[in-house]
Amino acid sequence: MVQKDSKSNKTKENVKLLKPKNDIVFQNLFTKNNVGITKAFAEALLEEKIDKISINEDKELLRENPNDKLGILDLEIDVNNTEKVDVEIQLVDKKNFVQRLLFYFSKLYQSQIKKGSNYMDAKRVVLIAIIDYPFDLTESIEEMETIWQIMEKTHRNLVLTNYFELHILELEKVRNTYLKDKNNEKAQWMLFLDDPNSMEVQEIMEDNKEIKEATVVVRKMSEDEKMQRLANLREKAIMDEKAIYEAGIDKGIKQGIEQGIEQGIEQRDTEIVKNMLSANIPIEQISKLTGIDIEKIKSIAKTI
Repeated sequence: MVQKDSKSNKTKENVKLLKPKNDIVFQNLFTKNNVGITKAFAEALLEEKIDKISINEDKELLRENPNDKLGILDLEIDVNNTEKVDVEIQLVDKKNFVQRLLFYFSKLYQSQIKKGSNYMDAKRVVLIAIIDYPFDLTESIEEMETIWQIMEKTHRNLVLTNYFELHILELEKVRNTYLKDKNNEKAQWMLFLDDPNSMEVQEIMEDNKEIKEATVVVRKMSEDEKMQRLANLREKAIMDEKAIYEAGIDKGIKQGIEQGIEQGIEQRDTEIVKNMLSANIPIEQISKLTGIDIEKIKSIAKTI
């Protein structure tokens, strides 16, 4: 007999799974509660064996003073006590992609060096950016992943340091990689992030037990009305943000485009906060989920 969810007329088999590339879902999936799933995901991304993993669930980058820019990390892990890894999901092309990653790197690297400590004590930092839009710089490259380091301009074989490494994974190129090699675990995880409802992911789950476990976790989230609402609000915000940027580009606005975009994002943030507050979500949780400053949320709350 088909089991029915008591809170819905839908059968559990027919529940449409939330997409883990939605950062609300992503951040609730890769946690200390799901350390086995997170470890398998990280091993696939890094292509290395992980013996020890520590997951940092404090998403906010440390600010030395209130005027420092706030950064919210999607997934930060310490791997084998030798490297710090930050995995970021980017669904909107804001044209500041590289600068944003450099900001995250600088904060992660700097935070390791305390007063009186040795510079050599810092671990290497690996940034992994998963993007869901075309990246102009790699337009001619077929592979789904490019890896970037700091090297000498003329003698490209000379890498200055391995303490900085950036991986860019393009979701739009993943399916072709998977079709060429269905055993590619990195491509399997990317397909799962993109859409766990797809036929490819159903196929992958037959052999990849960690992705199967991750799908079970996402299914539970998808059956939770509060999580559904949060994910849907976030998805709407992403769509609005895309529309704001695309409108600016399509009209060819040269002057005032950034100001217009910022105003649109400001309105979007206000709407999201008001919706979350009306759902009785605590201010601290709203800040962690959205990256919006707590004082700004408090200010919006006063207008309701």
